Amino acid sequence: MKTILAKIIYFTFTLFIFTVLWKVMIEIWDAFVPWNYKTDLLGIFVVAPIVISSSFILSSLCFKVIRETE
Repeated sequence: MKTILAKIIYFTFTLFIFTVLWKVMIEIWDAFVPWNYKTDLLGIFVVAPIVISSSFILSSLCFKVIRETE
């Protein structure tokens, strides 16, 4: 039960980090990247996986720090 709760908290935290990173990336993307189909494909196939993986990495690092401080 404790591991299931830990996984639920981990994925919730990961979704929160992903949402924040996605909103920041959208603001930067809209400010500096011209809009056309090539840049949209670049965003979907290159930038989105980077944001997803970085959210999992940041979440794992946060949980590692939290567990080490206990």
